[in-house]
Amino acid sequence: MDVSTTLSLVQTILTAIQTLGLMHSVCSISNCKSELDDLQNTVETVRAVLMDADAKQDSLNFQEMNYVKELKDAVYDADDVLDEFLTLAKQKQLRDDDDSFSVKVKSFFSRFKHLTHKISSKVKRVNDKLNKIASKSDKFSFKVDYKPVKFTKEESCSFLCDKIIGRENDVEKIIDVLLDSVNVDDPPVSFLAIVGMGGLGKTALAQLVYNDPRISDAFQLKKWICIADQDEQKWSLKGFLGKVVEGSSIDDKTSFEVIHHQVNKQLRGKKYLLVLDDVWTETYNEWQQFEGFLKVGGRGSWIIATTRSKKTAQMIGGDQVHVLRGLSELESWHLFERMAFQTEERDDELVKLGKKIVEKCTNVPLAIRVVGSLLRGQSMSEWLSFYDKGLDFLSESNDTITRILKLSYNQLNPSLKACFAYCAIFPKDWEISKKMLIRLWMAQGYINSENLGEDYFLILLQRCFFQDLLEDKFKKITSFKIHDLLHDIAEKVAGEEICRFSFETSNVGKRVRHLSFASNPPAHHIFNNTHVRTCLQIKVIVDQLLASKSIPKWRCLRSLDLSNTEAKSIPESIGQLLHLRSLDLSFSCHLKVLPKSITKLAALSQYRSNTSSAHCG
Repeated sequence: MDVSTTLSLVQTILTAIQTLGLMHSVCSISNCKSELDDLQNTVETVRAVLMDADAKQDSLNFQEMNYVKELKDAVYDADDVLDEFLTLAKQKQLRDDDDSFSVKVKSFFSRFKHLTHKISSKVKRVNDKLNKIASKSDKFSFKVDYKPVKFTKEESCSFLCDKIIGRENDVEKIIDVLLDSVNVDDPPVSFLAIVGMGGLGKTALAQLVYNDPRISDAFQLKKWICIADQDEQKWSLKGFLGKVVEGSSIDDKTSFEVIHHQVNKQLRGKKYLLVLDDVWTETYNEWQQFEGFLKVGGRGSWIIATTRSKKTAQMIGGDQVHVLRGLSELESWHLFERMAFQTEERDDELVKLGKKIVEKCTNVPLAIRVVGSLLRGQSMSEWLSFYDKGLDFLSESNDTITRILKLSYNQLNPSLKACFAYCAIFPKDWEISKKMLIRLWMAQGYINSENLGEDYFLILLQRCFFQDLLEDKFKKITSFKIHDLLHDIAEKVAGEEICRFSFETSNVGKRVRHLSFASNPPAHHIFNNTHVRTCLQIKVIVDQLLASKSIPKWRCLRSLDLSNTEAKSIPESIGQLLHLRSLDLSFSCHLKVLPKSITKLAALSQYRSNTSSAHCG
């Protein structure tokens, strides 16, 4: 149960009320000044309740959670009404350069009094609804006692480096196995599995081995393939073999005979090393099929697989299973030192406390990195508070690391929480474009500028929420990934507000606000939800959204991704998406005409299109 997104919306609402309040001519003509004042008072009360609920989120009972959900729904309604008010003002204002903005607005509202009266009535209704719900807060003993953490901006991120602590022995053991002399009785291709719980650094260990110069010299061919853990994607033999064969056009329609020929052409007779990162299938038949295609390499070839599942490890590696353990106490402390301390000087009491905190991290590198970065630059009192209140409930249970990671999330301010939780809209192991993510944050109102988005990104990066950075030739970060465990956190806190639609999705709940697609959606599952604010396609073309009868039902949309569409035109009904701020039509090569109604999208501030030939019809 998380309310961070709603708290961000509350701030957006208060800003909208202030903006409308400054538009004196608007308020006088629409007679909504008193309604706006009442709404502002109500929203301030709602914010206090939500902040308290945010501080108590892990201890809310069923009735309290239902109450907060009801309050969140009302906040979304209020945001839609006020955004409609502001957007209509922009959409209809006169374009007379000689008149001031206030005169333009006054002229407009003089001619459209019926419209402003309608909006004013909506403001009153939504205020009554909010007030009615907020008045129940005493029943649940919500108080204003939430104190957000203050952040200190770091000048540099020393922990973002390539050096890995404490895996030297693991690297040497694996390399010794891979480079062991080949016997004539050995199979052409051998298998080794690296197994361990999430956060231990299985991928990092595999990367160290993969990039070792001794390995590069010993193998003719190296390939790294990530087999992502995605709930919406089942094991796809053809899909994974397509990753093995570079430059191929393998898809579900490709025959296995053709695939066999392409795999043979690329691997046969070559001594290769293939790393399969994050394997989850536990079905032997599925793995056996995959394995059969790969046994064509030259003698001495190896396949390394990383997995969290011991069953998967034994199925793949047999006797060759490398069980990854936690770091030693000394290694754990060295890692924590690097993450938590800014200088070589160490306060003895802080060191003593730090070692106690490290013990609670159960020697798991990811947990140490996150906790250390969280405490970096904080005072002794904050370290004590973290130890006393944050770690005392941790045990040796399987969700220990998740709880530690959740603690780092809890320390973020509401806007940062909303930005991170929004990342759950992407599948696990997805390469996320930083620029696109910031654009989406802006469209949802979590941030108001790209500069702030850059700041937020860097804070989340410094707090170890992001990893696997890619840079351009100017050393600027272009994309990143999220560790699986942290993705789990994002999914947990986002809850029912985010849905990644797949073939297994039976329904899209009424509280879903952000939707992405991993497969083509049946229309009857999707288009009944009128509250969706993000429609983001991840892998497939979602041309159903372009059906003229569908788009008007999505009036709450802030972000719409129709990139790679095969459609030749966009329906006029897109002009009804009053709140739309971000529209992506990039790589839509067939699109020739844009409807005139697109000019009605007054809130549209971000538009991407690689279709230079497209024009407004």
